[in-house]
Amino acid sequence: MVDIEFDSKNRVSYRYWSREILRYADLDPLGHVNNNAYGFYIENARTKLFHAADRAVLSAGGSVEYDWVLRRLEIDYLREVRFPGEVETGLTCSHIGNSSMILHVGVFGSGFCAATSIGVSVCFDVSARVAMRVPDDMRQAIWDLAGVEQSERGGEKFNDP
Repeated sequence: MVDIEFDSKNRVSYRYWSREILRYADLDPLGHVNNNAYGFYIENARTKLFHAADRAVLSAGGSVEYDWVLRRLEIDYLREVRFPGEVETGLTCSHIGNSSMILHVGVFGSGFCAATSIGVSVCFDVSARVAMRVPDDMRQAIWDLAGVEQSERGGEKFNDP
């Protein structure tokens, strides 16, 4: 694991970014974004990262014959977000182990952090239906896209295709 002080509420802590447009369906009766919608924003950011890593592995001549499953997800709700608008979701990988990785996510409204998340994603052999070792080329692709060292530099850009 990387031994750093990670500030989950600070935009510069995140490397990989996606953007979500708020939908009326995301709202609860109080008129703010429902807690369940944050799970979708986090899932979309994670899925976009995995797709970008897949493209990097495939473009280098590798193969991707596995997928990712979510083992754990913890979300802290910090401030309300109201419709209309959008949220920006930042993601950083702080650790890649044998078969899993730790992903930190921040969901940002206009000028503030609305929620933070930490999750564990597991590399999954879809044929054997078991966890598997993260292949070296995928490990490198994830780290290049979202590794914590890059986020410490404070670089921010949107990675949506």
